[in-house]
Amino acid sequence: MDKFLKVAKRLKTFTLEDIVMFCEIDAETAERFLKESENIKPCGDKFEYIETVKTEDKFKIIDKNIPCKNSDITVIEACEIFLNIKQKTLTEMSFQAYKTFIYSKIIPYFKKQQLKDITTQDIRNFKKYLQEGGISERRIKNVLALLNQIIKHFQNEGYIDKTCVFEVKRIASIPKRQIQILTPEQIVQLFKILKKKYPYMLPIVQNLIILKQPLNAILTGSEQEQKHLKRKIRKDFYKIKQELGLINYMFDDLRFSNFVK
Repeated sequence: MDKFLKVAKRLKTFTLEDIVMFCEIDAETAERFLKESENIKPCGDKFEYIETVKTEDKFKIIDKNIPCKNSDITVIEACEIFLNIKQKTLTEMSFQAYKTFIYSKIIPYFKKQQLKDITTQDIRNFKKYLQEGGISERRIKNVLALLNQIIKHFQNEGYIDKTCVFEVKRIASIPKRQIQILTPEQIVQLFKILKKKYPYMLPIVQNLIILKQPLNAILTGSEQEQKHLKRKIRKDFYKIKQELGLINYMFDDLRFSNFVK
């Protein structure tokens, strides 16, 4: 058939005998080709070759259905994979927040479960567990939203079925944490504790109160040194708060305090 079309295309107009001679085929076969070909049209007592232009599709249908792998991936494995992905797209501060929520809240609670086995009732129980642990409503909302992100990611990637679909929706406004200002007596007690047990923190607190700037703006040194110092301050200041009987007090709240003369 290819040879037949090449000959017909070269001749443009031709007779049955021309095709028999040039293609070296019998008349019956040549006649059948002439009738079946879309490129050949009768033209009087002859035949004519007509070039047909095929219309190309401007779009096509792509199968985007993802076969579920029904993976036995554990919550711990899923969280670690998710963190590795997000580390490339998040800021350092956001990534550290994700990491903290995952390792301090999500993994300890779901560490024995496979991701595919989590249900919406498990989510409700998790929320209740966080509330009973004294976690603020704002943080609970953030933790649940992050867990939802993780589950959705592995559902969309086809690892697990969409059997746990939920939304973290606010039904009441969450009050903002109020800044606490220490009393003169508390300030005096604070400096006594710092001088006696944590002298390294004394100049930092003094600068915080004098400059009225957040801790990030006061610290100097390399990024790694600042991270190390922040962790140390966070750990030691927690002990100081317990000693002073402070609840829900943030280190940066010291900016709103004043020196006692």
